[in-house]
Amino acid sequence: MSRLQAFLDKYDTILLDMDGVITSEEIYWDTAALTVWEMLGSDRYFGTESFNPAMADSVSAIRKQVFAGDDLIKTVKARGVNNNWDLAWLVIGMALCENTRDFALVFEKIKALPETANEMFAALSARLVKDCGMTEAEGAHWGLFWKQVQHCFQEWFLGSERFPLYWDSPMLQAGKTGLSFREEPLVKKEPLVLLLKTLGAQKRLGVGTGRPRIEAETPLISWGVFDAFTPDAFITYQEVIAAQNAAKEKGAEQTLTKPHPYMFLRGVFGQTLPDDILLSGQFDNGPCKKTLVIGDAACDLLSAKAAGCDFLAVLTGIDGESAREFFERSGADYVVSDILELFVS
Repeated sequence: MSRLQAFLDKYDTILLDMDGVITSEEIYWDTAALTVWEMLGSDRYFGTESFNPAMADSVSAIRKQVFAGDDLIKTVKARGVNNNWDLAWLVIGMALCENTRDFALVFEKIKALPETANEMFAALSARLVKDCGMTEAEGAHWGLFWKQVQHCFQEWFLGSERFPLYWDSPMLQAGKTGLSFREEPLVKKEPLVLLLKTLGAQKRLGVGTGRPRIEAETPLISWGVFDAFTPDAFITYQEVIAAQNAAKEKGAEQTLTKPHPYMFLRGVFGQTLPDDILLSGQFDNGPCKKTLVIGDAACDLLSAKAAGCDFLAVLTGIDGESAREFFERSGADYVVSDILELFVS
């Protein structure tokens, strides 16, 4: 009989980031690399070439070139960039600003951007307007150009058959098989399934992920563990964007994605508190103190701590074991090699 670690007894709610914790970001990084390659090269976007979707078979070499052997990914994630649409947008946008497909130069220019995600986004947006002739609506983070990047990314991830089911817009490039079909759990499936079912039987088990809902639910359903999660603690990209748009309509324009605490606060309180209360901070944070957030990245830690939750870091993100010192220095309450260590060995 597998037993949970004793320290989990103090928590009523467990909230998981997905990528880097139970699902691998490898497929997303591959998808981002193909998005960069297509949008800069294809005559359907900013290039001059006729594009062949079979390029996906060469994704390893493409990703190595586009992301400097993943060093670029590590750099932007350390600054709080936790969304692979943003990753692709930063690279494509900087390449357009520099009028180059020299990705080593693009990496150097991105490293020279400010040290936090929101400042990086603002700096690139300003350059897209100044150097590429985009309007502010086109060049803004989450603006029209950003949405083009998102659209291309989702074509690659979902593929030609699934994309029309979830996106109300036509495919620009047909013939993509969909990288999502290649997804596997980050750790061994059998003990992971047992762990998630055990947690779900004893706690409010939830998710705080930047994935769209369909992409968050699909692997959990296929592994037979989706029912272990508490519905009102399952927070995805859609819930965050809906809250962000609602706040904007009331005149409060702000970004609510990580490292903002909104995602985890919504997971803690479910539907018991309205957004304006969560965003004002005028609530009893007792439930937050009884919540453990599990993540693999700096933005997860910052978001959890801003929400008043404890944080457990897993070393299954892109930096692996080398991230231990950062998490210990930055105030993680626990650091483990992988999520399966929540079981007593």
